[in-house]
Amino acid sequence: MLLTGERQFDSAPFDSISYDLCTRRGDVVVMSADLSKYCQVVRVKKELPEQHLDVGMAEQNLLAVAAGVAKGGLVPVATCFACYITRRAYDQLLICMGTGSGAGTNVETGGLTNIAIGFTPGITNPARIHHQAAEDLGMVRAIPNATVIDPVDPTDFRAALDIAVDLPGLTYIRGHRGNTPLILDPDKFTFELGKTYTLKAGKGIGIIASGHGTQWALETSELLSERGVDHSLLHVPTIKPVNEKEVSDFAFAHDQIVTIENHQIVTGLGSLVAEIVSDTGGGPRITRIGLANRWAPGGTLAYIRAQLGLDAEVLASRLAGLAS
Repeated sequence: MLLTGERQFDSAPFDSISYDLCTRRGDVVVMSADLSKYCQVVRVKKELPEQHLDVGMAEQNLLAVAAGVAKGGLVPVATCFACYITRRAYDQLLICMGTGSGAGTNVETGGLTNIAIGFTPGITNPARIHHQAAEDLGMVRAIPNATVIDPVDPTDFRAALDIAVDLPGLTYIRGHRGNTPLILDPDKFTFELGKTYTLKAGKGIGIIASGHGTQWALETSELLSERGVDHSLLHVPTIKPVNEKEVSDFAFAHDQIVTIENHQIVTGLGSLVAEIVSDTGGGPRITRIGLANRWAPGGTLAYIRAQLGLDAEVLASRLAGLAS
């Protein structure tokens, strides 16, 4: 299901994703907090202005107003940097969008569709601490009945959003913007909520990754193959709800599991996998690789990865050591 040949890129994935969605669904409203340009909401804003709403530089209002838009019978897609849409507006994310509260709605299921997309998550933002959302997946995973998705590329990003517009309750999706590599073959990949995807089958060490972490894992996989290190790779785009049996079956087929994620190893994918294995009982040793529970430096993605030991060469050496 992976694209082969020379690496391809999409320079503005969400611009086309949002525009295509809005042309098909007149009930979708793409919302911004004075960051439409930086979240690449350009065509909808210019060509479909009735389906775009900018609340100004007020992220908490963004989510509160989005919940109101949902109560009006429309489908809000609130866009912002991940750090603002989760940390700065967490109460609105949880209460206004997460509960779906109000007359005629079911708090247990969050009956109204509310979608929030967080761009430049983790260390993909070149700024430091205040812009690096390294804890967003864990924060939203803690909200009852929330759906949490961490796509690897524009293919599952597009498919995830297509599914989200018909889901009741809160859906949080990590977004891709800018020069984004195309990794999955859209003719062979079908996104299903909760499903996991084996990108490389093998024995030896088992790698479980999501989002940008899956990109890093694929780079690492190439180096491991060159070194003759047997391994397999599982892509987990849905953090919640996830197919626990698929994760468990993959994990218990290996003696060593390594999780790789663009997120703090606290509360993220590594924690999720550890919880699933622990609930089953026994199982493999799990090594969680991601952002340590400390502040990351600012800079280019390549620089930050190198500083944190998340570049492909260091990851390959570390995994090869675990496999020996």
